[in-house]
Amino acid sequence: MNRTIKQGNDAYKKGNYKDAASLYRTALGKDSKNAAAKFNLGNALDKQSDPVYAEKYYDDVASSTTNASLKAKSVYNKGVAEAQQQKLPEAIESFKQALTLTPEDDEARENLQKAINDLKKQQPQQQPQPNKSKQKQQPQQKNKMPNPQMMEQKFNELRDKEKQLQKMLQQKPNQSQPDKDW
Repeated sequence: MNRTIKQGNDAYKKGNYKDAASLYRTALGKDSKNAAAKFNLGNALDKQSDPVYAEKYYDDVASSTTNASLKAKSVYNKGVAEAQQQKLPEAIESFKQALTLTPEDDEARENLQKAINDLKKQQPQQQPQPNKSKQKQQPQQKNKMPNPQMMEQKFNELRDKEKQLQKMLQQKPNQSQPDKDW
């Protein structure tokens, strides 16, 4: 099975995404729980402009793997696939989860900010309506889509938590090494 995955990886590297996807499916036929094959299949499907199925494989890997690195990559890629489908609230949550798993991931941070900005741009387009219907529909929209200001606040809170974590990580080496007592 590892040979089949390696063959899929070789095809992927050559740009043969359809062949790579087929090989990853073959590997999954032998072991349906193989997280690497699912993740790679998601990547191959994404390269074939099929973010719907890619998202499903990334979600499956993220929910089933115990490998922290693979989980973080899966959650991030799931967010990218969701953003491609204009599922911006879901993408934002995926990028937040990816940042929780890997706070140093600048790409996840940038994509989170881009998704928040894109969502802000979409919301004014969706809201121009007469005042009476606007007031009636606002409670419904709150259930469907998070408030951009609230999302921005959550993003800032997440950024602050990350800064605190970075400070703690920088302080730990100093605390673990006792001063020399000459």
